[in-house]
Amino acid sequence: MIDIVRMAIASASQWRRLVSSEKLSRVDAHLHSRYRIDQGQIYEVFRDTIGDDGVEGARCVLVVAFRLRVIGSFPPMHWLFQRVCLLTTPFWSGFRGFREKLWMVDPETKSYLGIYNWSGADHAKIYADALVRVLRPISTKDSVWYEIVPDQDFETYLAARAVE
Repeated sequence: MIDIVRMAIASASQWRRLVSSEKLSRVDAHLHSRYRIDQGQIYEVFRDTIGDDGVEGARCVLVVAFRLRVIGSFPPMHWLFQRVCLLTTPFWSGFRGFREKLWMVDPETKSYLGIYNWSGADHAKIYADALVRVLRPISTKDSVWYEIVPDQDFETYLAARAVE
């Protein structure tokens, strides 16, 4: 767990540099867009964050899913989670290669999904491996998974899964 704490601290330090140089921001480009992922579940974007640390590498898409155990399907808690999770931004947005994250929820099941645009599949894997170690203890059994799609354009990935 100590290595995860170190990674989070390093990310927060990089986050501070990205914010001060205006290379990290929230955008509305995909807000409320819906995508069919994970065996047909439909997720809706509730937040979109972009960044650019300048790290070069072949683009890839990272998809991470989970369902929080503690809050179940209680709507007020999901409303709160979707606002408070913004506070976690410093701990992940400074990881090497981060480009964009779509924060998503399945409105029916209240499962969460992040679709990331990443520079370098190796950088995405380091982040994903750390994230799932944090998510598993707070998520329902077998709900945490991730997939890295190497050499994949982000917008092409999304277009193939868009729900009108």
